[in-house]
Amino acid sequence: MIQFTYLPETRWLIGLGLLIAALVFASYYWAKGRSKWSRRAWLLGLRWLTIVAVIVCLLDPQWVEAIKHQQKSRVAVLLDTSRSMGSKDVPQGRLGAAKNWLQQNLSPIVPPSVAVSYYTFNQSLTPLPALDSASPTGGVTALADALEKLLAVPNDDPLTAVILCSDGIENARKDPEAVARAYRRKGIPIHTLTAGTTNDVQDIVVENVQVKRAVPNEAPTRVAVTVRAAGYRNRTVPVQIVQNKQVVAAKEVALTGGTQKIEMDFTPRQKGFQIYEASIPSQNGEWTASNNRRSFGLEVVDPTIRVIYMEGTPQQPGSPIPEWKYLKDALQSDTNIQVKVLYRKHGVGGQVLNVAKSDPETGERIYPVEHPTQGFPQTLAELLKYDVVIHSDIRKESFTPEQLQNIARLVQEFGGGFVMIGGNSAFGKGGYHRTILDRIIPVAMDQENDSQAHPFRMRVPANAWTHPLMALGATREETETIWTKKLPPFYGLNLVDRAKPGAIVLGENPNHRNGYGSAVVLAVQDIGKGRSMAFTSDTTRTWGKDFETIWGERGTASMSLNERNCDSRYYRQFWVNAVHWLAAARTRTNSPVALELANSYCLPTEQITASVKVRDKEQREISTASVMLTLSVEGKTNATFPAKFDAASRSYIAEISTPVAGNFTVMATATLKGEKLGEDKQLLVCEAVDREMAELRARPDIMANIARASGGQVVSSDAKDTAKLAYSFDSLPPATTEYHRTPLWDKGWWLAAILGLLTTEWVVRRINGMA
Repeated sequence: MIQFTYLPETRWLIGLGLLIAALVFASYYWAKGRSKWSRRAWLLGLRWLTIVAVIVCLLDPQWVEAIKHQQKSRVAVLLDTSRSMGSKDVPQGRLGAAKNWLQQNLSPIVPPSVAVSYYTFNQSLTPLPALDSASPTGGVTALADALEKLLAVPNDDPLTAVILCSDGIENARKDPEAVARAYRRKGIPIHTLTAGTTNDVQDIVVENVQVKRAVPNEAPTRVAVTVRAAGYRNRTVPVQIVQNKQVVAAKEVALTGGTQKIEMDFTPRQKGFQIYEASIPSQNGEWTASNNRRSFGLEVVDPTIRVIYMEGTPQQPGSPIPEWKYLKDALQSDTNIQVKVLYRKHGVGGQVLNVAKSDPETGERIYPVEHPTQGFPQTLAELLKYDVVIHSDIRKESFTPEQLQNIARLVQEFGGGFVMIGGNSAFGKGGYHRTILDRIIPVAMDQENDSQAHPFRMRVPANAWTHPLMALGATREETETIWTKKLPPFYGLNLVDRAKPGAIVLGENPNHRNGYGSAVVLAVQDIGKGRSMAFTSDTTRTWGKDFETIWGERGTASMSLNERNCDSRYYRQFWVNAVHWLAAARTRTNSPVALELANSYCLPTEQITASVKVRDKEQREISTASVMLTLSVEGKTNATFPAKFDAASRSYIAEISTPVAGNFTVMATATLKGEKLGEDKQLLVCEAVDREMAELRARPDIMANIARASGGQVVSSDAKDTAKLAYSFDSLPPATTEYHRTPLWDKGWWLAAILGLLTTEWVVRRINGMA
């Protein structure tokens, strides 16, 4: 194809051509000489042709050749060759099915301009020279590692797509979705093909054990064991809790054939950090017995619950014992509850109240709430020595703002319990709706004059019977009888506005009518890490005179029920239940030091991140401590690791690893200026198990998530999926065109032709005598 560099508009070319033709014609028309007109016309054409040739040269003609270049691109095929791909749950086996798909479905749709690079992966990424040479021999399925390493493979051709063929059983403990999102940012989709089925092999797997990290010694401890038992539907097996090869608890369970949670109780008998194992004996026909057990660690601690009980009601006429002693004795009927009693010294008008200042039985001294050293704790560190605070009709002026703040923090941040009991200095009447305690009280109390004296019998809502605080009888029927027929009346309450969202109402006043206040008498709620309770009536002789004296059974059946002839068993059990429920999250461990492990299970030499938080007695963060982690087995130190403070996480961080399999106790110890601040322990189970073959169900969900995160597609042998994949190749980079230009006017033959035409015309004109 010829193109001109300088090409004027057509009208200019025509005009110029006509002008030149006219001038040439005129030159020959008036030329002197006797030449015939036929010869003149021939010379006229010759000159015009010469001028045209010169003009063509001036327009710079060039020969243009279009050369197309198809931009090369590359598609990488990653083929999983871990041992789980050798499973025969599909025809030809998982690996064989994947190779067959690649040969029959992928190869025909790949455009010639696309280079296909084949790789195998397990714990490493390796180029695959031929599909037939791939075999399932790898010990790990490392999807995330393989995708990361692929990006680092050097190649001149850009990577435009990835075909990932695997069963999706990622067991290298990395997040392949995070890597897939990095592919999306680079514009590289990952198309996934899942090999294998989600059918279970016949196997019993102890998947998880849930238990409190710290539990009381010599107290029943609830443990939840999650079991998956494919192929063993209706098989009855013993679920065992084992310590030092001794079965400490067992429960016969009928397996469902799927995943089920089994709850059982056992009682720790030794204090300190203890290691247990939840296990199920191996059954006939199991795929593997190595996953029938799971170890867990417990910090078995002092079970004592420490309570601060503050009572604002003074000594009442006719009362044989101090008002505060009824509730104190009720709580201490449980040997695991210790009570510190504080009393209110002044009334609303500032008068000194008549209060017994010592226990008439034990001689124990009782102090006022405001006492500088023996009263309510002045600091958070002192308050954290207690688990539950019971506030019964205490003026808010008895506390400093810091003390009120500490009560709220005890509940919200440190898992403590709080109870507010009704009275003229409680709830809205006491002005507590204007304090920080409003955050943790489970009822709204916007009224400032909410106390009201009138008799009523509390009713238990239908949905409250299953709450552990209400369990006073041996059976549900007995519990209902105790609450509905034996609970005496109350004689007043604080008419709070309503229960807050999330609170559970356990008792209400059935005589309440819509209007002022609400019917709530007893309500509980989880607040942050702790729990709270509102009892809007009273425990003392003002509104609760029968409640504290005759809620029980007769001592002598033939005598009438009165204070002297009542064992108050239900009153006592109710308050014991309440304190245990409120303190459920407050089992004490080494609070200054808190250790957390990123994983509680690992492989030998696998690195696990340990993070440690260190606080002082006031629970302020310490960033200058010396923190050391030690790994020990059966009391013998195996390795030590120093931890460094990380400003981003506000924790001390260390990477720990175990050289061999075993149950390792990880202990974090913090010291500051040579003084030990505290320590904390966790169990790290290092297993040399075959993780690759422990779980054989294909994971299409993981593969689909990888495809979605990268912008790719989930493909199968279905023709529609193959068509979608073929369509995706149409979006590959288009071909580019290069134009090669060669000038024509500077050719020797072209110049020679022009000179030849000029010479011929000049010679003919001379021969014919034309001037």
